[in-house]
Amino acid sequence: MATTANKIEKALSILNHHDWYWMMCDSNSAYGYAYGSMRAFAELVATINDSTIVKAMRDLWTANYEYVHERCDKETFKAKEAELMSIIKPTYTMAA
Repeated sequence: MATTANKIEKALSILNHHDWYWMMCDSNSAYGYAYGSMRAFAELVATINDSTIVKAMRDLWTANYEYVHERCDKETFKAKEAELMSIIKPTYTMAA
């Protein structure tokens, strides 16, 4: 059985490797890969029993999406990312 720390680590890995620019690709496989990684992230995060961590992880996904699609500037994104990681990281570090 995976620990919370393992789930967080895997979810952050999925987030960091997600292809945010899939819609610019002419290949249908890019869509499939992007959709698959989004679903994997959502399903993995849903298995975490801490609602605060779940919300922070989902908000982190949304913050990345908004930054990549130029809905916020880098400073705003970095501040939001730091805020969310300060919620996620203590649990991740303590559980490891």
